[in-house]
Amino acid sequence: MRISSLFIHILLSAVLTLHAEAFSVPSMSMGSPTSFCSDDALKDCISRAEKQHASEFNAGEEVFGSNILQNSQDGHPKQWSDDDFISYSVGKGNGGPSESVLNNGHLIFETKEAAIDESKCEYFIRMARETIEREKYAEEQQLSSGDGGTQDQQNGRRTNSELGEARLSKLPSEALGELNSLLQEKLYPILTNRFGTEEVTVYDGLILGGIAPTTSQPVHRDASLLTLNIALSSPDDFAAGGTYIEGLENHNGLPLRIERGQLLCHSSGVMHAGTSITSGERWVMVLFVIAKNEAQIARRTHAEGLELIESNLLSEAKLTFEAGLSAAPNDHILHMGLGQIASMRGEEQESMDRLTKASILYPASHKAAMTAGKMLEAKRKPRAALRRFDQVLSDIDDKDLLDGAWMPLKALAWDARVCAGRCALLCAEEEAGQWNWSIRERTWTKRHLPRAIDRLRTALMAAPGDEYMHSMLERAEYLLNEANDFPGNN
Repeated sequence: MRISSLFIHILLSAVLTLHAEAFSVPSMSMGSPTSFCSDDALKDCISRAEKQHASEFNAGEEVFGSNILQNSQDGHPKQWSDDDFISYSVGKGNGGPSESVLNNGHLIFETKEAAIDESKCEYFIRMARETIEREKYAEEQQLSSGDGGTQDQQNGRRTNSELGEARLSKLPSEALGELNSLLQEKLYPILTNRFGTEEVTVYDGLILGGIAPTTSQPVHRDASLLTLNIALSSPDDFAAGGTYIEGLENHNGLPLRIERGQLLCHSSGVMHAGTSITSGERWVMVLFVIAKNEAQIARRTHAEGLELIESNLLSEAKLTFEAGLSAAPNDHILHMGLGQIASMRGEEQESMDRLTKASILYPASHKAAMTAGKMLEAKRKPRAALRRFDQVLSDIDDKDLLDGAWMPLKALAWDARVCAGRCALLCAEEEAGQWNWSIRERTWTKRHLPRAIDRLRTALMAAPGDEYMHSMLERAEYLLNEANDFPGNN
């Protein structure tokens, strides 16, 4: 049975949706998809990205200033040192496509002390609430006027205010002044100290308010070079929550939680997600920072490529992703994008090759390996598929079973256990069907089926009423007992 190209496309689309640069920042469109018309299309794509970057930097600098302004001002901004931070690592090479232009691009830094005091946290929460209400009112007025509402509303997307978010550039002028003072006195110096950035500005950002229960974000990378995340609420104000960092070393897959006024900063290419809260209310300020001399071709071409795929312009999307890879050949997300295009074209081997490449380049993510495993299983290659699921579960190492584990990690591990159990059962069935009196033992079944049974039992703990898993477990136990009762074992 040949696997359906539609099936592969659905799997890959889901993966790329989770990896897409998200976070309700302004539109990242680079122009009309019809602009691909010359032999120099690849250079044109890169040129568009560079022009968009220059425009964004100038716009950000106009609103938020830059660290060059800070360096030219009188006064003495705070000086930071290693003693002021706790550092975490995702491993070299896992900091995103722009890691190489940063010092310590694979590290996440957490301030040991609050970067802003409690009164300032309260102030920014109050300003965010006012901004959200003002924007909601303006949007309602725009809708009632009959002009179709905002661009987001016209495109069927929820606006920032509907999501409980205040865009920093929409804050009152007084609040912008306070924020800019904070940038000049503390935040820009942190980025210079930690990442060696020369000329940076905040492109934009958000103050996000969440009232429980909330849902976790998908893992994503931000549409910027560096991300600053400031806790405006105390951890005592909510339960659960935090920032999940994919591939974080020596942290057991648990989210990072910081005290009020403290901040995290990291390369925006580090894959991460805000996690859900189960009670209370949580406010966070997130600032997206770009550098004048780093156009971030990879993440911009990825955003454009997704738009082209949505318009079914696959050749143009392929060229766009390839333009990104010319700047960042090891960007796993661009390889996955090419895999999606291949699946849509029915090029199954190319799609599989791209998924394999993405898994090798970025082993911290298990989505490419899971998609490849499901493709192999659908093509009736259960042993090859099982090897993929085995690797995923080995990498997770039961971290999903820890108290406080990130819910999407739990879901992914559950899926991997079920898939691995099903593939092992298929292999055992195949071995049982091939048995004859000249084969005295079912070696594969006795070696591998016990682990599959353990995995199915673990999965059943989260879904005890799942009849399908119960039937798989019963059949696996029967086949294992049958293998152990062979005459050759007596």
